[in-house]
Amino acid sequence: MIHVLSVFIGGFFGSALRYLLQSIFNRILPAGTIPFSILLINLLGSFGLGFAFPQKEGWDPSVQVFLTIGFLGSFTTFSTFSLETLELIRKYRYIDGIIYVTVSILGCIGSFLCGYLLSL
Repeated sequence: MIHVLSVFIGGFFGSALRYLLQSIFNRILPAGTIPFSILLINLLGSFGLGFAFPQKEGWDPSVQVFLTIGFLGSFTTFSTFSLETLELIRKYRYIDGIIYVTVSILGCIGSFLCGYLLSL
């Protein structure tokens, strides 16, 4: 039961931070192109998970699920990524859609790897 509570609390903080950062990024990043705010959040979350992943073996299981499943799981936004990709396609912005999908996938894998390597 303590793990469920850890995920719940982590999810609360991760989703709140995502909302806050998305609001800030939307104010300072250019509008009308690809959804940079979600892209940056997914890159940050992937980096964070990459950094935390090799360290988690030494952590208490409640801390592991708090950070990886709760906080980072709710911080990153794959469902929003999917929605925004389909919105770009629906608006016939195919090039923006291809760029967004490519940078999101390769960038998040690269961010995870950078975090992973830096944590070793």
